[in-house]
Amino acid sequence: MKIISWNVRGLGNTRTFLVLKDILREHKPHILFICETKLRPVQMTSRSKEMGFDNCFNVSRNGMGRGLALMWSNDVDVNIVSYSNHHIDAVVNRAKGLKWRCTGIYGHPEGSQKKHTWTLLRRLVGLFSFPWLCFWDFNEILNPNEKLGGRERNMSMVADFKEAVNDCNLEDLGYMGYHFTWSNRRFGLHFVEERLDRFLGSKDWRSSPFYLIATNLNAWGSDHTPIMLEIQDQNNFIGQNRMASRRIHYEDMWSHYKECKRIVSKEWVYQNSWREGNLVDSFQRAFKNTMAYLLTWSKKKFEGRK
Repeated sequence: MKIISWNVRGLGNTRTFLVLKDILREHKPHILFICETKLRPVQMTSRSKEMGFDNCFNVSRNGMGRGLALMWSNDVDVNIVSYSNHHIDAVVNRAKGLKWRCTGIYGHPEGSQKKHTWTLLRRLVGLFSFPWLCFWDFNEILNPNEKLGGRERNMSMVADFKEAVNDCNLEDLGYMGYHFTWSNRRFGLHFVEERLDRFLGSKDWRSSPFYLIATNLNAWGSDHTPIMLEIQDQNNFIGQNRMASRRIHYEDMWSHYKECKRIVSKEWVYQNSWREGNLVDSFQRAFKNTMAYLLTWSKKKFEGRK
């Protein structure tokens, strides 16, 4: 199952719409979240049909700006729980009785209003006990290394975001691909990049029978890049790879590629819970997630080669 999230900065823009359709053709997501549609409900419903989605729930634009939309295919059962100008919260029902929460958050861009985004997160966390995925454009970074160029971020606001994530028992799911998800599209000394878009997951996903693989995609049409999450059954994932090999193992040839080194480094940094609980469990989790990312990367990198 795939989920794509993107701050499109206006879906009425023909170029952006065509870029989005190309992304959908390539990745075929089951669920699509977009923010800053800048469309009225009738316009958004029409756009969703053009993109091939059977279902669409949208929050109308505010004046000429904003606007949120959640779209999904008929093979996914989605129930909207709550919404506002800054979020859409839903419960997703999958086969075999699995339920999980899917919440798109559009963070307040104004510094003085960011506290309302963190308050919203804390209010949402207690509504259900299902595994929770929370994502979209939070309009804030979690760490200083998630910003390049320009003036330094207000570290108290970064700390507020991190505190809210911890209070909600969420963790960053990491990513494959380019580090930053937003740029100001300027040049030279004025160029700024930040990682504002991400997937967060509740810690009970660790004990679930699924791999969560996040990717920062490449696309033009907005100052943000789309992000994608693949939810893969561990048994099916391992089974598919066993068709090509009888066991899951690290390929020595991977070590020659910078992408491999980045994946290993990032995943072990994000698995920063070595001081929490059983060290063996922490090691196994870090190893399992690293191998999942490497196998996915390898399949895309070397597909069709012998």
